[in-house]
Amino acid sequence: MAAVSRSSAAALIVTVAVGVAAAALPLFGASRYQQMLVYYVAYNLALGQSWNLMSGMTGYVSFAHGALAGIGAYATIIGMNAGVPLWLAVLAGAAAAILASLVIGITSLRLRGIAFTFATLFFQALTLLAVRKLPATGGPGGLPLQEILPIWLPQIMMIVLAVLATIAMVIIRRSRTGVRLLAIKGDETAALSLGIASARLKIMLFCASAAIAGLVGAVHGLFTASLYPDVVFSFDTSITALAVPLVGGVATAFGPVAGAVLFVGVGEILQIFAPGLHLVVVGALLLAVILFMPSGLVPFILSRFRDRRRFEASAANPRELVQ
Repeated sequence: MAAVSRSSAAALIVTVAVGVAAAALPLFGASRYQQMLVYYVAYNLALGQSWNLMSGMTGYVSFAHGALAGIGAYATIIGMNAGVPLWLAVLAGAAAAILASLVIGITSLRLRGIAFTFATLFFQALTLLAVRKLPATGGPGGLPLQEILPIWLPQIMMIVLAVLATIAMVIIRRSRTGVRLLAIKGDETAALSLGIASARLKIMLFCASAAIAGLVGAVHGLFTASLYPDVVFSFDTSITALAVPLVGGVATAFGPVAGAVLFVGVGEILQIFAPGLHLVVVGALLLAVILFMPSGLVPFILSRFRDRRRFEASAANPRELVQ
């Protein structure tokens, strides 16, 4: 237990240190382009962790996280344009996403497997349709942010959010709640027979996951300073939320970090050589990971490293091989 606590503390310290280093990049002369790359890694990481918290830990695959982020973005920009202070407007974005998650969760979390996934897909499409029709959202023409904010502010906010989301994942992954959630993922019927209140846990987790997605959308709305429904509620956002943890390592705290770095890196390379093939390459990457590394990139590398250490230890002490 002490070893687990020490490893958790080390993981939290490393996470905070990386976040502080990323936020301090402008002080060390990083270019605007490098700062943008760090921002998008933080954006993809925070969005991926929000999906990982719910779908990675329970096995309920959601395609609603793009819509939840979009709801957070619209709530925040509408609030800012109405004169609500920045922090209250951002919190309103999280609250709106939580409210939406309650609507989805209460009605669809009783479903299992592909039925839940289709329910979240339907919610994404319905939200896009509603936002296009509502006058308060600006309709298809979009909604601009009337106040000009310094660009460094949403950058710092997104880095802090990515760090906090990763810390939340570290804590939940190594807690009793995390064990219960993984039991639900493994066999929900067996988990229910052991007295685990799966319905309550799933709703609570979906709300927490939606709060992170809503905050991600809120901060990204401040960053872009204008919202267009076809962009904000694009299916790509939900695919990104899903792809980042699946590639890096689903239900792990640091797999999405690798996934976010890889996702941004691949995107930048494709912008140069094949700008229209981003989704195709992401799809191929996902397929390759699912086929050859089902647990994700980080768990695969760690398992190979452990196997190599065991082999070297056995080679150094041949008696272990005999035994």
